[in-house]
Amino acid sequence: MAPLPLEMADVLFDRFPGHRVEVLGGLVSVEPLQDMCHARILSDVMAAFFRAGMRCDDRPRAIQRLAIWLPTGPFDYAIPDLSVVDPEIDDHMIEFNCYDPAVFRLVLEVTSSALGDELTRKPAAYASGGVPVYVIVDRTNQRVMVLTEPQGTEYRVRAVHHPGESFTLPESIGVSVTIPVNDLVVIRP
Repeated sequence: MAPLPLEMADVLFDRFPGHRVEVLGGLVSVEPLQDMCHARILSDVMAAFFRAGMRCDDRPRAIQRLAIWLPTGPFDYAIPDLSVVDPEIDDHMIEFNCYDPAVFRLVLEVTSSALGDELTRKPAAYASGGVPVYVIVDRTNQRVMVLTEPQGTEYRVRAVHHPGESFTLPESIGVSVTIPVNDLVVIRP
């Protein structure tokens, strides 16, 4: 009998320390460790959230690499680069250190040098979970996409922002924050 996706994910997780192993639609994917540019983008987004007043108290908080349990398959989960979650998230672990998508206000993914599932399978998975805001920092195409209003397996509103522009995230995430696209997609030394 072939191993279940979750069993395969466990084996791969052990075999490739530090890599991100996810199950989407019953398919297991493994992504390499993040590079410096990827890490810098996440730090810049976290700094913008903190400047806007997001803290780790009784309000929503920004967390990196927190697993979200998804309704797209019996063992589906993803590990977004960054999430904004409700303060009571500790009460909403489902299993395998994965949390209920109902407590996620935003998920953000930064594309790697080799485009993964951020633009293909993840939008449908996060929309299916009812995640209100999905942000994709698309390094390859130098743009930021903000997807909102999930319905079924789609986001009804898709806003694309390019270098020279700024974007404001919905206040439903817990703070009012505007981020210049250049801060996220323009390559810096």
